[in-house]
This record gives sequence, structure tokens and C-alpha cells, in this order.
Amino acid sequence: MTNIQALAKQVKYDMFIFFREPFFALPILLLPAAFFGLYASMFVKQGADIQTFGTYIPMYILLISFLTVFFNIGTQYVTDKELGVIKRFMISPMKIYNIIASYIIRGVIISILGYIEMMFMAHFVFHIPLSNNMPMFFLIFIVIVGIMLLFSIALHGFFKNSRQVIPFTIIMFQYVLFASGMMFPVDQMAKPLRILVYMNPIYHMNHVLTNIWYAKVVDLGNVLALAVTVVICLGMLKIQKGFKTDK
Repeated sequence: MTNIQALAKQVKYDMFIFFREPFFALPILLLPAAFFGLYASMFVKQGADIQTFGTYIPMYILLISFLTVFFNIGTQYVTDKELGVIKRFMISPMKIYNIIASYIIRGVIISILGYIEMMFMAHFVFHIPLSNNMPMFFLIFIVIVGIMLLFSIALHGFFKNSRQVIPFTIIMFQYVLFASGMMFPVDQMAKPLRILVYMNPIYHMNHVLTNIWYAKVVDLGNVLALAVTVVICLGMLKIQKGFKTDK
């Protein structure tokens, strides 16, 4: 069996396990539409022009994807480690890269379903103008989510059990929410706080998606920051206990 066949088989098994638990899967699958509908409804109730809500779509779609898949996939990875699932995979012929890739692909699939929900509601329910650059936006969105999930697994890989993850989840959520440039203008922050923002990959993801949404030239600095994030994540995976490199 080739690596691609083994990976495809693992992804198929992961998705089967995910959908086998409807009380676990359905809330995750429905949250993107629920969150987006809530945000858009609040925008309308405030008397704002719904036409201008389109400017916030890249930010909201990134934030909602973060809420629905970042912690879900990361926590599942920790749980699988705790139950010995990852260890059994490690002693099998499957390569560690395939194991990590299967988690990322599962998260990307879930994110795509959420993306479709939000775009459907934006266009058909709230009649919000969409980008003229939607094909490219969709492709970059997939890449962004892939980096986000790699970031999630690299960070969660330092935890041995799900109980240790709870404090991290609370802190990480607050960090992303308040140090991503989504809540407060970065140029109005104190300089020491700006450093925390620039260190946040979500900040750079938001800028890349926003530029693609408006068909603008993407800032090379944001791209380099995400490339550095990928390198750091791969480095973290290599130094974590139990990580095996196949040469």
C-alpha cells in the first residue's frame, strides 16, 4: 500500500469515526452557520447597512473556523495520545507525516463545510455582496486552515492528557481574540502589546484573507510570517516526545 493510499484510508476512517457520533459532530458542523447568522443578525439590529457586512466576512470566517476546528482537532489529537492511539499508529507502517496529515485533512474538510454554510447564508439569507475573487479566496482559505491546523497540532502535542489542555484552551482563545487585530486597531495599541499581535499567526492570516477578498496585493510580510509559523510548527513536532522521523 502506497503512502497516498494509506493516508486516504486513514482519512476515511477518521471521518467515519467523526460522523459516527452525531451529538459530537452535528454541533461542530452547525456552529459556523449559527455563529455567522448571529453576527449578521446583530449587525442588522444595530441599524447598520448589511451591505457593508461583507467587509467583515474574511475576519468572521477565520474566527469561526478557529473556534470550530482549532481546538477540536487539537484536543482530539491529545485524547488520541492519552488513549494510546497515536502510539499504535507509530509502531505501525504508517509514517508520522501521514498521521499528522490525516488530522489536518479532516479539519480542512470540516472547515470547507463551514465555509459553504457561511457563504450560503451570506448570499442567500442576508444578501451580502461577496468578493469578485471567490475562487482564489477559497483556495487561500484552505491553505490558511491547513496552517492553522498544523499550528494546533504542534501546540497541543506538548500536552499528555485532555485535562492539561483546558487552561491552554482558555488562554489561547483570549489571546487570539484580543491579540489578532480583530477586536482593536493595532496602531492604537501600546508598542509592547503590538509585539504580541505580530507574533499571532491569526493576525497574518486575517490580513492575507482580507487582501485576497478585495483582490489586493498580499503583503509579503504576512506571507513570510506564515512561512515562519510552518517552519516553527514542524520544528516543534520534531522535538516533541514520541516524534519519529522517517528518512
